[in-house]
Amino acid sequence: MIKVKMLTHLARAVGAQEAAIEAQTIGHLLSALSKQYGAPFDAQVKTCKVLVNGTNVAFLKGTGTKLADGDEVVLMPPMAGG
Repeated sequence: MIKVKMLTHLARAVGAQEAAIEAQTIGHLLSALSKQYGAPFDAQVKTCKVLVNGTNVAFLKGTGTKLADGDEVVLMPPMAGG
């Protein structure tokens, strides 16, 4: 099972801060979350950074990044302020 944390306005949009998903890759995980949460998830996730165990998937294999049982995925929307 993959533990997923959704932060800030993504969590507010879908009404959940965490989820547990069975998935083999980031692409499968995002597809499963899209089916579960629908349009509000789809609208917000487009701008999110995706981290697997603290590493941005952009530095791994993107949506093809493989997942293992116990991995933690964080979906982090862009933040502004200062």
